[in-house]
Amino acid sequence: MQKNLLKQKYEMGNRIEKIKNYNQIILAIAGTIGVLFLFFAAFFVLVDMSSSFFDNASNNNNGVLATEKTNQLQKENLRKQIISFNKIQVIDSANQIFLIPVTQADLVDAEKGNGVSGFTSTKSIRGSYDEFYENIYNNLVLYYKYTKESSIIFDKRISIEEFIIHESGQKKYVVISACQIDSNKDGYLNEDDLQELFIYDIQKKSLHKIVAKENYTTLNVSQPNQSNDLVAHFGIDRNQDGVFESSTEPMIFYHINLESMKIEEFIKPEQIEQLQSLLEGK
Repeated sequence: MQKNLLKQKYEMGNRIEKIKNYNQIILAIAGTIGVLFLFFAAFFVLVDMSSSFFDNASNNNNGVLATEKTNQLQKENLRKQIISFNKIQVIDSANQIFLIPVTQADLVDAEKGNGVSGFTSTKSIRGSYDEFYENIYNNLVLYYKYTKESSIIFDKRISIEEFIIHESGQKKYVVISACQIDSNKDGYLNEDDLQELFIYDIQKKSLHKIVAKENYTTLNVSQPNQSNDLVAHFGIDRNQDGVFESSTEPMIFYHINLESMKIEEFIKPEQIEQLQSLLEGK
């Protein structure tokens, strides 16, 4: 009788041990599957993030073709970009004046110009467009509803990084940062090049280029709170390599005089020298 009890206890102990081992195996398998799932999930998230990063990096290298490229295309009577209009905005509701930015699309393959606009295709091929650049503009058009007239602001090839509408009293201006020169020599006019500053007087229908130093680039233009001033923030391409590096090169503010269409100093040059000397401990 005692032997049977011992035997049953022994068998029961074996069963409990087997169940423990089985549970441990199941937990180990479940843990491994969980780790693998998290690994693959993290992998796909990383791939997606890196894909977006490289896509954005790629887009930053595109924009309006530089003059050297268009000159070569013209020799062969070819074009690689066509114009497009993707938005419209009212900038003067009383006089019903509309602003229409002009953007462009890259063609996968260059096509013959043949004197027709980009709206008329010279060949019927699906997938002929590589990419539209909705936020890189090559011109601005003003439309006056009451007179049914339109005006093209720029009469030269240009890439517009940003524009704002500025009001001063009863007057309105289109303030534009843009570039005409491929300063970084990547074959495109875009935000990576040094930006010039332009102001279009809507009332007078006249465009003004705001003269700054040759190695200055327009970072942004704004109207500070509680101020009627228009202020330009410039980056200084100190080593004059055609690229502004915000982490290693200086910046400066200027006031824009809308009467003279010139920039004016906030801080005098001699004071800048004084500040530099103080920084150096001289």
